[in-house]
Amino acid sequence: MRHHVILIPGFFAFAGLGDLHYWHGVDTVLLAAFNRQGLDVDILEIETQPTASIRYRAARVLDAIALVAARAEGPIHLIGHSTGGLDARLAISPYASLATPTDPAVMKRVASIVTVATPHYGTPLASLFGSVMGQPILRWLASSAIVGLERGQLPLSTLIMLAGVLTRLDDVFGMDRTVFDQLYAQLFREFTEERRQSLIAFLRNISHDRALVVQLTPDSLDLFNATTAAPQIAYGCVVTRGRRPSAQSVAANLSDAYAPALYGLYSSLWLLSSRSHPRYFPELSVQQQAALLASYGSLPDPADNDGMSPTLSQVWGEVVHATDADHLDVMGQYGDLLGPGIHADWLPSGSGFDAIRFAALWQDVAAFVTKSAVRAED
Repeated sequence: MRHHVILIPGFFAFAGLGDLHYWHGVDTVLLAAFNRQGLDVDILEIETQPTASIRYRAARVLDAIALVAARAEGPIHLIGHSTGGLDARLAISPYASLATPTDPAVMKRVASIVTVATPHYGTPLASLFGSVMGQPILRWLASSAIVGLERGQLPLSTLIMLAGVLTRLDDVFGMDRTVFDQLYAQLFREFTEERRQSLIAFLRNISHDRALVVQLTPDSLDLFNATTAAPQIAYGCVVTRGRRPSAQSVAANLSDAYAPALYGLYSSLWLLSSRSHPRYFPELSVQQQAALLASYGSLPDPADNDGMSPTLSQVWGEVVHATDADHLDVMGQYGDLLGPGIHADWLPSGSGFDAIRFAALWQDVAAFVTKSAVRAED
């Protein structure tokens, strides 16, 4: 029997932006892991609106479930990164009213959900960016970028040309696989009209609908959890903990001209995400405590987070895997100098996450899905 896995992206999810990929290498590693488990699987990556309400994003997930269900028999498994995990949970909630004509009965095909670095109990970042000041700033940034893309044809082409020169100049200093190089190579080097329109559409979605930001506050997720039904399926979670900012990590990033600024961003996000109140977090089960202790040596502190999502906020169902990683590492944006092409570290947190840890994480996810598939067949 063939099983079907749907990958659901999270906050600021993008698709169709040139050769940039939200899930960087996840499908390849996951398929190899399923092959080792002996499970016949196909994988579908779906698009969602980057900052839209969970209700609308969940509707996209339900539509994807219906599409897969119409094409083939076999159980369906959902894997959601970040807010994609919340989308998955709401999509299969039997009492949810979603913005889609799809028959909710298709949710019965879902056998398991794995959430990856998902803030089930909210994140303090949302309280900041969802504030009276935060929302207008986010809208202004997106709108300003749209104006530049729509009306600034000549300046934009000049900037792209200068960017190409800069990527060649920094190669002289050994910086040939930076985030800047990756963005230029995969998006801007061949900045066709189609790519320009895709980027405008992405930014316009952010400008027009930012409801997701408010919905990720701890108080909003408290209500979400109280009103979202939990069908009898297998729930698993991948838990991440980023390294606390330090002067040593700043020094370690000095070899890359762009990394210090990106590390400064990570440090700011980590500090803001560390301001969680313990009352929002769940009481851990025996299995959850044992898994976290085995991975970290001690239970995470309420301040621990991956730069965006508090570590304890990510616990939902069985802890499938817990690791030291930032929020972007686990979807493949951890940086890898050994593989082909440009694979830069988008958030240089100093977590030490690498290809070996990446493969181990998705191997555990595949094992959990396989285990749930066997239980469903029994």
